[in-house]
Amino acid sequence: MGLASRLAERTETPRVLDLRRRVRAAMERPPVRWDGPARLPDECFSEPLAVRKAAAVALKLAHLPTDLWAGQLFAGSFAFEEPRLHTEWSFPDYLTDEEREEGRRRGLGIHCFGHIVPDYPRLLRDGLLGIRDHAARQLAGADEAGRAFLDSVTVAIDGVLCFAVRLAERCEADAASGPAERADELRGMAADLRVVPAHPAGTFHQALQSVWLLHMVFHTTMDANAVGRLDQYAARQLEGDLDAGRLTLEQAAELVDCFCLKFNERAATTEEQRPEHRGAEAPDPRRRTRHSTSSQLGTRRDSLDATNHWLQNIVVGGSSAPGHDQTTLLTHLLLDSYRRNQMTNPLLTVRLHDHSPGELLEQVAETLKDGGGMPAMFNDEALVPALERLGIEPADAADYSNDGCWEVILPGRTDFRFQRLSLMLCLEAALNRGQARLDGAAIGPDTGDPRAFTSFDEVWTAFEVQLDAMVARMVDHVVASADERSTIAPVPLLSALTQGCLESRRDLTAGGAKYRTFGMLAESASHCIDSLAALRSVVFERRLADTATLCDALDADFEGHELLRKRLQEAPKYGNDEPAADELGRRVMETFIATVERHAARHATRILFPCGAGTFSWYLGIGEGLGSSPDGRQAGEPVASNFSPALGQDRAGLPAAILSYAGMPHARLPAGGPLDLRLGAALVRGEAGTARMVALIRGFVEARGSMLTLTVADVEELRAAQREPERYASLRVRMGGWCAYFTMLGREQQEHHIRRQGGGR
Repeated sequence: MGLASRLAERTETPRVLDLRRRVRAAMERPPVRWDGPARLPDECFSEPLAVRKAAAVALKLAHLPTDLWAGQLFAGSFAFEEPRLHTEWSFPDYLTDEEREEGRRRGLGIHCFGHIVPDYPRLLRDGLLGIRDHAARQLAGADEAGRAFLDSVTVAIDGVLCFAVRLAERCEADAASGPAERADELRGMAADLRVVPAHPAGTFHQALQSVWLLHMVFHTTMDANAVGRLDQYAARQLEGDLDAGRLTLEQAAELVDCFCLKFNERAATTEEQRPEHRGAEAPDPRRRTRHSTSSQLGTRRDSLDATNHWLQNIVVGGSSAPGHDQTTLLTHLLLDSYRRNQMTNPLLTVRLHDHSPGELLEQVAETLKDGGGMPAMFNDEALVPALERLGIEPADAADYSNDGCWEVILPGRTDFRFQRLSLMLCLEAALNRGQARLDGAAIGPDTGDPRAFTSFDEVWTAFEVQLDAMVARMVDHVVASADERSTIAPVPLLSALTQGCLESRRDLTAGGAKYRTFGMLAESASHCIDSLAALRSVVFERRLADTATLCDALDADFEGHELLRKRLQEAPKYGNDEPAADELGRRVMETFIATVERHAARHATRILFPCGAGTFSWYLGIGEGLGSSPDGRQAGEPVASNFSPALGQDRAGLPAAILSYAGMPHARLPAGGPLDLRLGAALVRGEAGTARMVALIRGFVEARGSMLTLTVADVEELRAAQREPERYASLRVRMGGWCAYFTMLGREQQEHHIRRQGGGR
């Protein structure tokens, strides 16, 4: 019997069963806000900004509750069982009035962007004291700004160390006053907290406790970051414990179960999230998000749908070099724990390659069959070369991770941000004299009257001009504002765990990291491809309409133009392995990439601009910000998720969708862009179903697609969950870059998932 099969048949401990039940029960109770210190003491305001930010971190940690979840083997919590306190929302004010006003003028706030993976391997190897000592050694020769930064690192680290001591003292106090059967566990937890995170981790429990504590501290101090390749950097401690007889496999599995449950303690499944308790919202074109390069309209619906998403992604598997697989025991333990918990956190991604073991692929398939669309699957064979082409050192490229959704970053080395750029807004502007069709707002230059266009080349030229203007505006904004965050929201603790910052004596937000990358993500790419393909076919090849008639139809949202809409819908579409659509898709994406590369080239020594394609979970809001389009989509209708075919347009089946996707220029898309596919549960039942899924995944890797997600569900099950939500509390669905409890989504989102699961019907 293989390892994965042994794990699947293990008996869960009473501790884990009880914790899981209580975590689920706590989710249903309304959260109570914990209010910590509101402001730094007045005497602190003579210090530099970076030191004040670090002092605010330390001040919050000094007052943070140290309560323990009964039976839990790890200390430190965002939220508590009773009372249902949540601690992540408050933070001491550390800004002067002048700094706050200047930040407001620039559109900046104190919340950190997050989306980073700290250098947890270094944490486990050196401990915070070792990192603090390294910072102290950099003081020699530092200028005033460098000394302020290094001082801030020391203040932040000391705040974490004091918090760890407080947790240890709480464990010791509970051991002295609680039941005898729990006392030894609590004393052991206290002993470990006096070792980590101050010192290197020597045992598996210490490794997990150290990582958890820093992860929890980051998130509770407004810096929502991911976990990275846990199965690589904590594998040594696990193997050492097993070899020395300090742990059994069953005990290791219990530790992983408890660790994963920690990520769900602050989750909420409360009444306000349920669709029947949500009010109607009218889309407002004035609420465009993300610097007007995305069509997304901000809504309360999308915020509520994302209640339980905090970028808590763990990446497992992968290869360190061609043919060298990195699957570990911890890889299998994490997959097994995710399958058993049936919760939305932590998110899980598996890196695959040509030599990924069959046992791993089978376990991935079995995990996916239980729902939730996790793990996502990343292809090393596509992503590592793309990163190297971007200019990333080969060893760093081979160690890639993601940022909490799916965007590719280099863990512990990167200051990463991103922006979505709507290809559909560019096409809309090209076909409407630079204006948005919904409200007439100027979104690009006037590229002439589209009603007078007589060739596809004229349409393409106008599209290129709009795309160039959007990319140029975005690159210029990124470069001009690259260091602005350091003037209001430096991140001294994260900088201490990011390669390059201590050595350069600069905060991550001031350019101190080894790499600074800014992902340029093509939004609504499949609809742009389909629209251009339909326009070329119907208007310029088959001559079934002219551009004036097409513009009239778009202005009228196809009312009175139903036959034209039908013809546009029947034109070649991306996702069907059709040469006409896929060739144009490559042209669209290569043009986008070349445009970004041209504008980014002059900044290459300062910022790298990796390209990708994505929507995340915002496909409803993105569609609400678009008028009707030449692919036959009506105004306000949702767009496809990420780099997937448009809803209902992948008519030739999953293999054709994979071939179309794999034919895109992934070698030049190092930021990634998932293909999100759906499978009916009946298709994958039993061993034969698992074998079909493994073959599909193998085929995806061999085709050199970069990212794949598979959601397994049935329309009948989703409809039943709408009727009887209390019976389907654990039913999860993939949401573009994360997963959510289906019954907690708004009705629009639920209906969209049902349509997607049903192939667009």
